Order: sequence, then C-alpha cells, then structure tokens
Amino acid sequence: MLGENGIDIDSESLRRVLANADVLTVGFAAFPHRLLIDTRSDGATHQFAGIVEPVGSVEERYLWLGKHRGSLPAPQAFSFFIWPYSIERLCEPDSAGPLLERLDDSARRELDEAVREAGRLERAATIAAIRGDEAWPPLWERAAR
Repeated sequence: MLGENGIDIDSESLRRVLANADVLTVGFAAFPHRLLIDTRSDGATHQFAGIVEPVGSVEERYLWLGKHRGSLPAPQAFSFFIWPYSIERLCEPDSAGPLLERLDDSARRELDEAVREAGRLERAATIAAIRGDEAWPPLWERAAR
C-alpha cells in the first residue's frame, strides 16, 4: 500500500498487528495526539478506542493503562506505529478490517468518534501549517531566526 507521501506500508504486517495486538497505539505526522485502541475487556471494563495525549515511552503508556484501565491485566501484545497516510484512509475496510472484526459495537462507535476527532486535529494542523503558527512557523520566518 503506497501512501500519499510515497511511504509504503507492508500490508501483511499491518494485518497481523491489527489482528493480534491487545493494545494498539497509532501516531500521526501532523499532530501529537495518539489513537489508542484496547481490545481487552472484562466484566468491569469494556474495550476502548479514543484519542489520547502522547507519552514519552512505552513504560509511560503502561502506567497510563494501569491508571485508566487498571482492572485489566497487562497487555500481551502491545503495538505502536506512525500512520503515514491521511486520517480518511485509516478506517478503510482494507486497512482496518482485521481490527474492526475484533471490536464490539460500543468500541466501534468509540473508534468512529476517535477517527472523527483525529480528522479534526489533522485539519487544524493543516490549517496551522498553511497559516503558520508557533508549531508551524512560515519558511520566511524560519530563515530570519
């Protein structure tokens, strides 16, 4: 699968990760927030999908999971990757199918909302990059610094 920016993704590896990861964290190039999907559940805690703040390490993410999803045991398969494409390509059936099959209805609704939120963040980052701001200074300002 070749992305808009020319980056190629190993589709089979992606399918394996989506089919097997207990907890999956997806990063994006345009903004720092992460999409976190936790397929684990028990009687007290259901599956989760949402936009979360970035952390500095996998250890910090485990601490976050302990704080927010403490009734669940440690994940057996934890994966993180940067999604090189636009948000709209994230939940295409050929991309996300193996993951969607593992989620219950509630988690799918959460994932839909999280993808919409990621789209809003992506649009805001694109506008900021075009207009220039602290995170995305215009090229002519960068050269003057």
